[in-house]
Amino acid sequence: MATSRATSRASDRHLLVSDHHVLLSQGPTENGHRPAINALFRSVAVAFGPRAIGVLLSGVLDDSVLGMGAIRARGGTAIGQSPEDALFPAMPVNAAEAGVVDRQADAADIGAVLKELSHREIEGFAMECDAAMELENRIAMRSRFATDFDTEKLGSPSGYTCPDCNGSLVSISEGNFRCQVGHAWTAEALLGARDNELEGALWIAVRSLREKARLARDMADRAGPGLLVRRYAAIAEETERALHVLSDRLSGAARQPGDAG
Repeated sequence: MATSRATSRASDRHLLVSDHHVLLSQGPTENGHRPAINALFRSVAVAFGPRAIGVLLSGVLDDSVLGMGAIRARGGTAIGQSPEDALFPAMPVNAAEAGVVDRQADAADIGAVLKELSHREIEGFAMECDAAMELENRIAMRSRFATDFDTEKLGSPSGYTCPDCNGSLVSISEGNFRCQVGHAWTAEALLGARDNELEGALWIAVRSLREKARLARDMADRAGPGLLVRRYAAIAEETERALHVLSDRLSGAARQPGDAG
C-alpha cells in the first residue's frame, strides 16, 4: 500500500489487505461472488482497526453490510453514499438500515469527508479479539479449495444448505451463514439463490413433462388399436394437462405488474 495510490480488484479474485500490503486471493466466494466487498472490508477492519475507513457507493443487494459492520466493530468509520445521490441506492440503503453507516454524503463530497477523517486523532481503542471475524478473514485469504479451517467454530448449524456445494451452513450471526468449505451467504443472497434453484427445477419439470407426453404419443402411434394405445394416449393427455398447468403458472409468475397481456 502507498500514499495517493488507488488499487482496483482483479477478476475472480478477492481484493484483501494484510500487514500493510494489498493481496489477491481465490478464497471461497461470498454471496456467490469473488471479489466481494464484505471480504475486503473485513480484512481492512482486522488490519487497521480504528484507523480503518470504509466507503460504500452505489450498488445493489446487501454485499457490504457485514463488512461495514466489521469496520465499525473494530472502531473504524463507515461512510455511505447518500441514497438520493446513488444511481443504484439499494446497497447504501441496506447498509444504513442495518445501522452500520456512521456518515452519509453525496459522492462529490466524500473526498472532503475522507480528508477530515484523515486528520482526526485516534484515541485509545481497546480492540477485543474477535475470533469469528479473524477466522472469516483467514478463510478469505486461503486458496480456492483449502480445507485447513473449521467453520463449525463460527456458529451452530442453521438447518440450511449452501447453494454452491450443498454443504451444511452454520449461522454466524443474524442473516450471516458459511458452509464447511467456506462459502459465505447473507440471508438476502441465500434467498435469491434459492429462487434461481427453484426456477431451474421448474424448467426441468417442464422439459420432463414435454418429453414424457411426446414419448407416450409416439408409443400410442406404434401400439396400434386396442387397450395399449388407449393407455398410452391417456398418459399423454394427463401429462399434457399437467404441462399446460405448470406452463401457465410459470408464465403468470414471470409476468410483471403492468405487463401487456
